[in-house]
Formats: sequence, C-alpha cells, structure tokens
Amino acid sequence: MPLRAADLGRRVVVRRRLPDSGPRPRYADVLGELVELDDDTLTVRRRDGELVTVARAEIVAAKPVPPQARRRWPDDRRLGEVAALGWQALESERLGDWLLRASHGFTGRANSLLPLGEPDRPLPAALDFVTRWYAERGLPPLAQVPLPLAAEVDAALAAAGWRAFNPTDVLVATIDDMLAACPEQPALGPVHHEHEPSAAWLASYQYRGRPLPDGAVRVLTNVADPTFADLADEEGLLGVARGCVDEGWLGVTALTVAERARRRGVARQLMRGLALGGRSRGAGHIYLQVAGDNAAALGLYAGLGFITHHRYHYRTLAR
Repeated sequence: MPLRAADLGRRVVVRRRLPDSGPRPRYADVLGELVELDDDTLTVRRRDGELVTVARAEIVAAKPVPPQARRRWPDDRRLGEVAALGWQALESERLGDWLLRASHGFTGRANSLLPLGEPDRPLPAALDFVTRWYAERGLPPLAQVPLPLAAEVDAALAAAGWRAFNPTDVLVATIDDMLAACPEQPALGPVHHEHEPSAAWLASYQYRGRPLPDGAVRVLTNVADPTFADLADEEGLLGVARGCVDEGWLGVTALTVAERARRRGVARQLMRGLALGGRSRGAGHIYLQVAGDNAAALGLYAGLGFITHHRYHYRTLAR
C-alpha cells in the first residue's frame, strides 16, 4: 500500500473490499483526510467529519489525492474592506481610498491607516496628513499595510522611516469546509451566544495578556449584530470568541481559551458554534487574522480548512 506516515494530513482515497459481500466481491471508496495510520488499520476523516477506520486486510488500493484547485476568493482590497467592517474604529476619516482609524489606542486595527487604494492627494502629502491626524489624537502614526496590494505604499513608508512589525496572516475558509473538518464535541457542551459581552466574557478575553483598557467594549460592540460566544463548565468559562457577519462573511476575533482548558478542543468547539451561527445569518465564508509567528494557531486553522489569503504588517513612525 503506497500510503505512509508522510501522507498523514493529506487527502486520500482508499478502495476497500466490503466484508461478507458474497461470491462476487463488492467495493467502496473512502475519501477524506488521512488522520491515523498503523500496522493494522488506517483512519480517514470524511468531509462531513465522520471518522472511518479501515483494516489493512480490506484495502485493495489507496493513494493520495492531488490538492483541490484554489477557490476564487475576493481580491485583497475587497476582503480588506469586509474585515474593516468587522472591527470598526470609534473615529474614522477617508483620504481617498485610504481609511484612517482611531479608538484611543485599543488594537492596531482600530488605530491605524488602512491603505486599500489611492489617496486623494500625492503620496508625500498624504503621509504628512496621516502623521498630523494621529498626532492630533495623541496616537503614534500607524499603518496596517496589506501585501502585496499596498506594496508601493509600504516602500514609501519604509523610505520615510516607518518601522515594520507584527506580520499577520489573513486566513479564509468556507463555512461548509470548516464544519466538515470540525465535528461537534458533545462532552464540551453547547456554545452559548449573547449580543453583548458579559462581565465574565470580558474578564476571559485577555488582550495581549492584559485586562481590557477603557473604551475596549465600545470597539468590540461597534459592529452590526455582533455575537459573543463562550463555552463553560461548572468551574466557569473555558473560552470565548467574537463573531460578526458582513456581506456574507463571518469574521472571527478575540478567540481566547483559558489556560486550564488548553488542548481539550475548546477552540474548535467555539469555531464550530460561531460557524453555525454565522451560517444561520447568511454567511458562507469565514475570515480571521493570526500573527505570523503563532505556529499553534496557524496549525489549528490549517486543520480546519483555512488557507492564507494574504498577509499584512504594521508600520509605525519611529520618533
């Protein structure tokens, strides 16, 4: 059989001989992700999440399946516009196709320039305006630069002394694909949803390892119809996450798992709960954003069917 340990995690097709099929053998194919492999059996996770274990003695043929063709996703600008709707600043101003955002310093996304096209003036004048705009609000000049879309702006910022930091991956998946890769875990119980974050939810969401600053709740709720999800046991909350739906996309943010609940599938259960809720509100796709050096989170989302759509980093003007 050609399948080996190196094929774990890949899509495979396994042709098996059905037991007790009479004098004329009958066969069936199992298609999905190879998740386990030993000397006697292999286990495949189907698209609907079902695990199928096949004895090696039943296997007639097995092989990896070539990767599926890349889907037609929206371009970087369109997805950037949708993501901006999902995490809106308390104050914003347009500069042509640029969006300036300020929210008393809570999160980079809510306190940065988002250049998704051309400014309404020459680039040097636009950068001068951005610098003054943030200085007037007591904030450091900051830009969230999507790449490769804003490569020209990125080069201009670098030449002007703006320092790059915090590279981030923007990940996307279809809700159907994610749900197929994320079966329900009944032992964890149901995901609970509210339209406003409770005190317990806010206490569980540790922004960069610290309690939330003043004004954070206004940013978290400053979207159309947000949902604040949590998962709990008898000792309290196991994890929290936030979701919102805009233009057919579910945006997931603020996913936090309590330290005592790590490696129990809490993040997957929260993602499933948000996906089901998003689908009921008309969403067909999901996006989220993960720090490029967060290997654990990137591995989790890859296992849920997410791919990298594009990347961005921040630039700030060193003073």
